[in-house]
Amino acid sequence: MRNSLEGKLAIVTGGAGGMGRAHALRFAELGANVAILDVDLQVARRHGEELTAPTVRDEIQALGRDSIEIEADLSDREAAFAAVQQIEGHFGRIDILVNNAGGAITPIEHSSATMVSEQDRRQLFAVNFDTAVNMCQACAPSLSRQGGAIVNVSTVGVCVDDTGARFAMYTAAKAAIEKYTRSLAVELGPKGVRVNCVAPGLVMTPRVAGQAAARKLAMNEQAATIPLRRLGQPADITGVVEFLVSEQAGYVTGECILVSGGLQLVSAT
Repeated sequence: MRNSLEGKLAIVTGGAGGMGRAHALRFAELGANVAILDVDLQVARRHGEELTAPTVRDEIQALGRDSIEIEADLSDREAAFAAVQQIEGHFGRIDILVNNAGGAITPIEHSSATMVSEQDRRQLFAVNFDTAVNMCQACAPSLSRQGGAIVNVSTVGVCVDDTGARFAMYTAAKAAIEKYTRSLAVELGPKGVRVNCVAPGLVMTPRVAGQAAARKLAMNEQAATIPLRRLGQPADITGVVEFLVSEQAGYVTGECILVSGGLQLVSAT
């Protein structure tokens, strides 16, 4: 395999469904063992996502790889560190961390810069920023022992707002992730750890598809305004993450790659 991850251990947060599941399965296909962390291990079922086995862990094991799954709120520092300790105890190493967990989880009609409540602001930063920071700090010692790669997840929304600026606090949290990524790359680079970011556009995961009409987001008419004239698919993102964790990106760190079909090049939707 071109980007073989044979013998490596990858952690995927938010890995029990959607985009996280796509990352987890791709890593397993490339030879890695995978630890799945999620605040809700039943998330795929809740969003009507069809799995090929009862759980994502079972799907990975069917590919011949070892896997464990841990249900935890990773915005809680103690929970994040305990989960990583459990993973290290099981696998003995950590090579890859993908901080996929997060999302614009508060009501978007109340999430603009002037309207967002303190409670929603704190929740958005906890889920999107605190979770990633906790996991990076918990995994850094293990990654530093043999080198490795971290991929954090931002959003194209850091570069462009929709016409109502409905995602102000969500995108602010992701902007913080991008700056944190660059700082962490500087700190961990001498230890052989590369830290990068991906910023997806409108990607049709089962959750996004189920909420598209209510949120007026990721609709077919929006696809017509994207330079590549289509909405993103999970494989569009997994391919870039695969590159970033592979040796092909061995001299790439502190970068944020937009994976949006060119959405940031045109007027906001």
